[in-house]
Amino acid sequence: MIDKIKEYYKLIKVKKIDDYLIKVGVLGVIIGIIFSISIMKQIFVWPILIGICIKLYDFTEKIERNIVPYDFNKLLPPPEKKK
Repeated sequence: MIDKIKEYYKLIKVKKIDDYLIKVGVLGVIIGIIFSISIMKQIFVWPILIGICIKLYDFTEKIERNIVPYDFNKLLPPPEKKK
């Protein structure tokens, strides 16, 4: 199951579907506002949220890959020797 999700995620990133979701959602919301169709606004907000979630996941993955691990033993002073 997880392998299938990873496969779909890679396909989404290759096809840049997250960008299209956001663009279509914004267009739908604007049309809903102009013609005052409340159900259209409510429906087209979901692609925006899904696209933003995908973008945020990419952002957190990028940050996790670029984190430099710290060696806290070098930061702390050595313990005092007992006599």
